[in-house]
Amino acid sequence: MPDRGPLRGHIGSAKGDGLLAMFGHPTAHDNDVRRAVQAGLEITRKVSHLSQQAQRRFGVEIAVRVGVHRGLVYLDTAQDEVYGLAANLAARVSSLAPRGTVVVSEAINTLVRKDFELEDRPAAPVKGVDGLIIHYQVVGERSEAVRIWRGPLVGRDREVSRLERTWARAEDGTLTTPCLVFRGESGIGKSRLASVAVDMVRGSGATMLELTGSPFHNEVGLYPVRTLIEYRCGIDRSTDPAERLRLLDNEIRAHGLDPATTVRLLAPVLGIAPEYGYQPAPAEGRKLQELIATGVCAYLRACLGDGPALPVAEDVHWFDLSSIDVMGALLCADARRLLVVVTCRPEGWLPDGWPMKVFDLAPLTDEQTDELIVALEPTINAAQRVAVRERCDGIPFHIEQVVAGLERSSGEQPAVPEALYEPLISRLNASAKAMPVVEAAAVIGRYVDRPLLRAVSALSAEEVDDVIDDLEDALVLEPFGVDRWRFRHELLREIAAELAPPSVRRGLHARAADALVAGVAGANQTGVSSPTITNERNGLTTPPRPTSR
Repeated sequence: MPDRGPLRGHIGSAKGDGLLAMFGHPTAHDNDVRRAVQAGLEITRKVSHLSQQAQRRFGVEIAVRVGVHRGLVYLDTAQDEVYGLAANLAARVSSLAPRGTVVVSEAINTLVRKDFELEDRPAAPVKGVDGLIIHYQVVGERSEAVRIWRGPLVGRDREVSRLERTWARAEDGTLTTPCLVFRGESGIGKSRLASVAVDMVRGSGATMLELTGSPFHNEVGLYPVRTLIEYRCGIDRSTDPAERLRLLDNEIRAHGLDPATTVRLLAPVLGIAPEYGYQPAPAEGRKLQELIATGVCAYLRACLGDGPALPVAEDVHWFDLSSIDVMGALLCADARRLLVVVTCRPEGWLPDGWPMKVFDLAPLTDEQTDELIVALEPTINAAQRVAVRERCDGIPFHIEQVVAGLERSSGEQPAVPEALYEPLISRLNASAKAMPVVEAAAVIGRYVDRPLLRAVSALSAEEVDDVIDDLEDALVLEPFGVDRWRFRHELLREIAAELAPPSVRRGLHARAADALVAGVAGANQTGVSSPTITNERNGLTTPPRPTSR
């Protein structure tokens, strides 16, 4: 897919009868595997539509096969070429796809099952690869993401207590602060607390609504509302516009709303044009947007009813401004029986004036970390617990994944878990010049100071200072005294240590040694890591990235 598209893929090769698209280069995201699979589905749908047109006009059909795999590749940025087994295997996997479908390798399967419905296919041989290739056909996106919690909720007693007390007041109709916001970095446990709220309300007879932000549609007006309405109406991507309109009309009537006035306000949200059977609203531009927002609020209030209700808004950092305004309208109305649970990352999106209580979720303490580790794996020994604590820094999702990696390892410290690789490496790409700085910082160690980092990095002192600011904003580095920083997570340092090619890494170690010998200010307080870097990833120069063909 082209770089300018919402999925942000990059065409790496267009030779022969296919395309090789990369996700994770030149810009890494925390969900590039999901982007690659989503792009594959979009490609098959677009080609199917083109095939129908070609069949009508020329009597011929067009078909495409898409395969998705992830792994290490060599990048020739000068020629915009991609080399390596992972790229070849992506092409081979695509050959296993039935016409008009997407298949994924086992490496992809483990990372996307919560977002996509997959169907097992018989393992099959492919040219140039020994053994059989395990692969799966992508049936489609899941209407609701599957959430699997490996361990118990630990260290959130204060937040759970507030949820319980606030819901009790919603049931009594005495709420004055109807919105609870759980804010924090990825993996800290925001969604887990939202699920606690859902479990608490489920079975009580109260209404629940879920609005979810999408990183692919954060600039699409009212996209979280659109997905909610489609889910409640039973609409999917294959539903034609006329049927969409009929299902929407049924939904509106079921909630006692006037279809004559409401359909024409909600139909545009679902992408249904007036020619499919309704009169458009008599307004344009900003006035039309205001009318649509009013219609959306009326629909949501009708869904919530007059009793206690729980709207959950997840990943609000990906909400568009119109959806934020709708949330504000719900909160600023009489909301004494409405508990709104919001999850978001720590960006400054929170509007002024919302009646809310914000919980900034902190990492688990060492004691809480040990409690979670033992709950996940009771047989783990003391040395392993210490290693997990030092690598995970109290982030529950990191702990779960690292402990799972210990279970699969043969005694050696396992590599960074695949489920964490993308979200962490996307943070390292904080700016265009971030990589040379994080590679130098990783050679120095967990703690780095400004003079030594300037001496080791090939960038100018001013450029290093600018990148440090970017890395602070991206939650990669955090201040640790005057002119000194530490990697926020050891796992971030481990990934950064892998990124530099061996020749570059040797040069960084040499400059670090020269700086120490020369007595660079602050160097004697900063430990330089051993030249031996674990998990060389076969000496390849780039991190694992999903590729599709």
